[in-house]
Amino acid sequence: MTYKKIESDADINILVAMAHEIWSSHFKTMFDNETLPKLIEAAQSRKAILAEIEDGCQYSFIEHDGEKIGYFACKTDQLKKELFLSKIYLYSNQRGNGVGKQVLHHLEELCHNGGLDKITLTVYHENVLSIKTYEKWGFSNLGFITREFDDGLVFEDIQMEKDV
Repeated sequence: MTYKKIESDADINILVAMAHEIWSSHFKTMFDNETLPKLIEAAQSRKAILAEIEDGCQYSFIEHDGEKIGYFACKTDQLKKELFLSKIYLYSNQRGNGVGKQVLHHLEELCHNGGLDKITLTVYHENVLSIKTYEKWGFSNLGFITREFDDGLVFEDIQMEKDV
């Protein structure tokens, strides 16, 4: 498993296409046909991704045997001594194969090397499988938070954290 930092304009174009495909598949049972495209536009459009990168978030492709199988994004906060895992998404045929766990180990290593004490994240409250997976990986459920997007979309997420 390798991780390639997303930096170029071409990389961002690939990421936007990947995100649209992965999110359309992953969230199709959680959101209706009107809300899902709005969510993808608000969270994973080119504009949204560039804004996150400008805010210090780093996106990386997850590659296996030279093939892009997913991506993740994270941001470190040295004052809080934490890494915020903004996103981790895999193509559906890659889920359940231990890839996510390998990415988590990579992030834990980044924390250790960077003097960070914990990993935090938020996950949509109806994304039950992901919540259970994070709990299995040692994350604590800290309860609900509300997230608002520029276009008026409002979602209830679960905030989670793990000491490393």
